[in-house]
Amino acid sequence: MLPHVIVHNEMSLDARMDRLEVDMGRFYALAGKWREDCTLVGSETLLAGMPELGDRGSAGALERRDTTGHQGGGASPDAPLLAAVDSRGRLPGLGQLRDQPYWRDVIALCSGATSADHLDRLGAAGVSSIVVGTERVDLRGALQALAEQYDVAVVRVDAGGSLVGALLRQGLVHEVSVVIEPRLVGGETHRWLVRAPDATPEDVVAMTLREMERFDDGAVWLRYDVV
Repeated sequence: MLPHVIVHNEMSLDARMDRLEVDMGRFYALAGKWREDCTLVGSETLLAGMPELGDRGSAGALERRDTTGHQGGGASPDAPLLAAVDSRGRLPGLGQLRDQPYWRDVIALCSGATSADHLDRLGAAGVSSIVVGTERVDLRGALQALAEQYDVAVVRVDAGGSLVGALLRQGLVHEVSVVIEPRLVGGETHRWLVRAPDATPEDVVAMTLREMERFDDGAVWLRYDVV
C-alpha cells in the first residue's frame, strides 16, 4: 500500500512562493498534525536552502552510531526520515543532513540515470539510496519502496512546484494544506505552489475542503482532501 501523502506549503494570495514572511513556528506546528514518517523534498528545494550540499568537496560525514545504535545520530528514532529526490546527482553532500536534529536519517531517491560514482559517494557518507525509474525517479515506485523498506505510512511533501506538480499528476497526493499570507507578490517568477507547464484540462485536480482556520495576522490555513 502506498503511503498517505500530504503537500504542506505557504504562499501569497496570488499563489506565489517568493518574498514571503513565513511564521516558521506556526508552519511547522501545523505540519506536526500529521506526525509524518517521512519528509519528501526535491533537490532544488534543498539546494536553495543549503547550496553547500551540491559541493562535491564536502560530501558529508561518514556513517555514525550513537549509544542507542541509532543511525544518523542527529535525532531520536521517532523523528521522520528525510527522502530527497535527486536523479541527477545534484546532492553529493546529502550526508551532512544526517547530523540534523529534525530527521532520524536521510535517504536519496535516485534513478537509473544517476551515476554509480554518486551512489558510491552517498554510500560512503552513510546515505542509503533507493533506485527506481530510468531517466527520472519513479515517484510511485519510490513511495512504495519507502513503505515496504522503512514502514513509512505518512509522507509530508516539503518541496517546490515541480515535484508537487509531478506528484499530483500521478495521483499520489491525498491532501493539500496551504497557509495563505495576506499579500500580493506579482512578478513573473516560476515559484508557484504547483508547476506543470505542459498540463492539460485533464490534469486539473479537484479537492474538497476539510478544514479552515484564520490567524490574527490575517493569514488563512486551508486543508483539502484530493478527490
